[in-house]
Amino acid sequence: MAYVLTYNSLQQAVQYYLERSDAPVLEEIPLFIMLGERRVARDLKILGLKVFVTANLIPEVQILQKPARWLNTSTFNIAIATNADPAQNTRVQIPLRSYEFCRIYWPDPNTYAQPKYIADYDFFNYLIVPTPDQSYPYELAYYELPSLIDSAGQTNWLTANAPDILLYATLLETASYLKDDERVPIWTAYYDKAKAALTTEDMARIYDAYSKRGG
Repeated sequence: MAYVLTYNSLQQAVQYYLERSDAPVLEEIPLFIMLGERRVARDLKILGLKVFVTANLIPEVQILQKPARWLNTSTFNIAIATNADPAQNTRVQIPLRSYEFCRIYWPDPNTYAQPKYIADYDFFNYLIVPTPDQSYPYELAYYELPSLIDSAGQTNWLTANAPDILLYATLLETASYLKDDERVPIWTAYYDKAKAALTTEDMARIYDAYSKRGG
């Protein structure tokens, strides 16, 4: 059976790498793991962390709530009905623009039309302009923060597919706490190397899929 990193085994590995057994350090390892996970999620924009959701816009409502673990938007499109068959709908990309651009483009939220642009309203919501005039089906692609591992949830996508990156990211977080300046460049080099390898692998998948579609 293939080995899969878990929350418990990651804690043990961090303790082994640090060669520490004192309680104050051991008690902080869960914090280091959480910070490492968040570092990886911020740094990596790969297929494994990309999520697609579909739903419908609400007519005459300009604000759209973002998914719970949203970190960064990839693409957003809506379906425009061209005939009676929904399968024949035309997909229209809705570009991401700044909040200021969208407010200037469509200053009156009580005037309704087909949406043209989307912006970050705040961390938890989007602003859509023009305000939707009907219930357009939409597809949102975004990068998410994976569910964070803990004693109850031992694994996630990172533990299964990027265990080396998660380990080195966690160790990098320990260095500042321990004031171990000599280890910072070491863990950084290991982390950057593993991250670059996974990014290259991910780009190869995208290129291969693109090639198989005939370019």
